[in-house]
Amino acid sequence: MRKTIWTFVLLLAACGDNGAARDAATTDDGSSAPPEERPLGYLDGTCSGQPGQPRVLVYTYENQWRHMSNLHARQALLDMCATRGFTVASSNDPHVFNATQLAQFDVVAFAVTSGSGIDAAGKADFEAWVRAGGGVIGFEAATATEQGWEFYVQNMGAEFATHPPTLMPGTLRLEPVSHPITEGLPASLEVIEQWYVFKARPESVPGLQVLMTLDESTLPASFPPELKVGYHAYAWTLERFGGRVFYTALGDNPEVFSHSMVLELTARAIEWVARRR
Repeated sequence: MRKTIWTFVLLLAACGDNGAARDAATTDDGSSAPPEERPLGYLDGTCSGQPGQPRVLVYTYENQWRHMSNLHARQALLDMCATRGFTVASSNDPHVFNATQLAQFDVVAFAVTSGSGIDAAGKADFEAWVRAGGGVIGFEAATATEQGWEFYVQNMGAEFATHPPTLMPGTLRLEPVSHPITEGLPASLEVIEQWYVFKARPESVPGLQVLMTLDESTLPASFPPELKVGYHAYAWTLERFGGRVFYTALGDNPEVFSHSMVLELTARAIEWVARRR
């Protein structure tokens, strides 16, 4: 994955002076502070949509890999206030995972995140929110996020293993299944991506429904043969712990977040996990 200094600087700037709040999140002995003393996460972007439409929290925290696509994903989702009527807020502050703020949203989007940052109290609040029906969508390195947190990995449906060293062209195919997210969309999507491979086969997860696969026959000759897996799941849904989940490994290439089919797929996924579709 490409690491970019300018993305890091912009994300730090968006956090402002929230470092003081981070220090207050734990007590002197390192344990979690009581809920009433925990800091609220800093929101670096907000926009209001229409009543009754999904309320989306876009989470963009990265502390492992840096993606140029991170800010593109954030902006594409914020733009859905105008294009879809969603209410959207964005944050790269892990303290946004608290019961008070999560209660304001129907969906959390892990928008090209990576690494770990959510504390124990935040994990407990997020798990409770998902089990109460909270919806989750994830892009690309969302499966390389919080990899030491079993609930998160199981909820997302797969865990990142590796990818080729560069972006490569390839074709995605919609699976011949009936689903509100993909119904009526074009049968294929040609994109340039950094094609993900997972530690285990997503399609083997009970209840996981694959919506899109990578057609490995369309990959260039330079694609590492050891990374070809045959049936190559690339987008799916899962309802495992009460809340709905949609994940796609698309998202390393910033250009995908300006592709009309990807934007439509994303908007429908938000509506579906928010139980509006």
